[in-house]
Amino acid sequence: MPDELVNISSQFKGLPMSDLIGGPLTAACDSQIKLAQATANFIRAVGFLPPTDPNNTDPNAVGDTRTALFRFKRPVDNLDPATKDTQPFAEEEVELEVPLLAIVKVPNLSIYTVDVNFEMEVKSSFTSKESQDYSASMQSEMKFGWGLFSAKVNLQGSVASHKENTRTSDNSAKYTVAVHAEDKGMPEGLARVLDILQTAAAPRKVGAPVPVPA
Repeated sequence: MPDELVNISSQFKGLPMSDLIGGPLTAACDSQIKLAQATANFIRAVGFLPPTDPNNTDPNAVGDTRTALFRFKRPVDNLDPATKDTQPFAEEEVELEVPLLAIVKVPNLSIYTVDVNFEMEVKSSFTSKESQDYSASMQSEMKFGWGLFSAKVNLQGSVASHKENTRTSDNSAKYTVAVHAEDKGMPEGLARVLDILQTAAAPRKVGAPVPVPA
């Protein structure tokens, strides 16, 4: 019966496709802005000291570059003629000041792909079984003939019918949003800045060489 079946095409009418597809894309764009802001906040908080002027209310104001100071001793040749023969080696104390951003991992997580998958399946089936669910019985007796040639006949019968209606339908939908985020590494601009800073990070002498035993 076609009239009893679910209209398949009507099931797809009125679907908010702009929300189903545009919603995840808009959310991914907003998330990308937040991820970029998180990277900028990390650089501002970790890479720079607070402003030296306490009255500066600019939220983007920063102070000097935050650095890490390393101090160590390294062996050198003893250039003192008085002790060079007996103590040919000496050691000097040096220090190395390195920008903190050059030795820590700068987070740079960004959304790589956004996959929106929408599947909708509509199933409809109708089954109708009809029969007369009615039961009746009849019994009769007849006698014919006469005298020695007489006989009796019994008649018995029944009628049964059955009526059954069965209808089944199934509607299902599947909506999947997959977002892939990936760390693409340090931005090119930040990498160039750190390369320039690293060229200035050279050990400097903080004390005269001290002769040491051979």
